[in-house]
Amino acid sequence: MQINYTRRGKGKPLLLIHGLGGSWQSWRPVLDALMAERSVVAIDLPGFGKSPPLAGRVTLDGLAEAVAGFLHMRNLSGIDAVGSSLGARLVLELARRGGVLGAVVALSPSGFWTGLHRHSYLGAVW
Repeated sequence: MQINYTRRGKGKPLLLIHGLGGSWQSWRPVLDALMAERSVVAIDLPGFGKSPPLAGRVTLDGLAEAVAGFLHMRNLSGIDAVGSSLGARLVLELARRGGVLGAVVALSPSGFWTGLHRHSYLGAVW
């Protein structure tokens, strides 16, 4: 799986994963501040920005597998990560699996609704 990304700055690597409808460029307002301390790796999730979509049905598990594969291929397993919305849900999933990420920050993670809210979200996203 090809994932478009940018890597900028110096220091310990930090992965940034955007939310639904975004791209790595969603992080532009904070990139300079983060790059002062870290080597920032900001990705376009599959189907967003310049990354091609996943084949078949898109699921959280499929997105997590694509990100884990990207990290493994670039020797970035164990990288600290920050995610926003859908990206936050992904960093939590990858942290749950163990060994994929280091420390994580999840900003407003999606996917924890119940009842009608859950059905509305899933209908709009998947």
